[in-house]
Amino acid sequence: MNLPTRLLQLLVLVIGLVQGKTFANGEPANPRTLVLATHNLCPYGCFSAGADKTDMSQFRGIAVETVRCVLADIGWQLKLDVVPWARAQQLAKFNAVDGFFAASHKAERDEFAHMSAIIAEQRWDWYLMADSPLIPDSADFKRVAKVGGFDGSNMLTWLRSNNYMVASNPPDTGKLLKVLLAKRVDAVVANDKVMTELLVRRGVGQKVKSYPLVNKPLGVYFTHDFVAHNPGFLEQFNDHVELCRHD
Repeated sequence: MNLPTRLLQLLVLVIGLVQGKTFANGEPANPRTLVLATHNLCPYGCFSAGADKTDMSQFRGIAVETVRCVLADIGWQLKLDVVPWARAQQLAKFNAVDGFFAASHKAERDEFAHMSAIIAEQRWDWYLMADSPLIPDSADFKRVAKVGGFDGSNMLTWLRSNNYMVASNPPDTGKLLKVLLAKRVDAVVANDKVMTELLVRRGVGQKVKSYPLVNKPLGVYFTHDFVAHNPGFLEQFNDHVELCRHD
């Protein structure tokens, strides 16, 4: 190989690197990778029973499929870190990941991350035992009812900030349902889709009644650091969400 040819090849390689691409046999390298934390929460994103939890292709749901679709459209790969919900937010807060989902709006989250367009709907409902005489809208409910929400959730923050008697804050909705069925609390606030799926799967729907509370749609929170280092990404992501929505 003569020297001019070698210099030309090196120049092509450098140009490819500057443009965010490398070439091998004429093919572009893999797209950039986005690292997002999430939690095991059907139907938004979860492993099915018996799934290999080391195989992230088996982590499926309406929120994660929307995120995968958008990223594929805009040329990014997704790497998931499935952890408890409180930890997912802490990882983002300290820039150990690029963001977390699926999350509703919260002022505390705005301090370290930007929320995307809505990727999935969510409604908060009250859940009580079917034979409970309590009614969430009644004047004395807040005074007498022991309530619960899962750790790290907006629902738990809302209960505390509105001076409800929070008696339990387990790590996830499944354990929250167990607390309710064991009558350790009088009522819990939970995502309607998540709780409905749990009630059906466990065959206990007839034991529980619900009251609608408020709509709280979900998005992806991208860290301020990630957004600052990737100008235009958030706008591009948001532009593709509507076509990729899976709910």
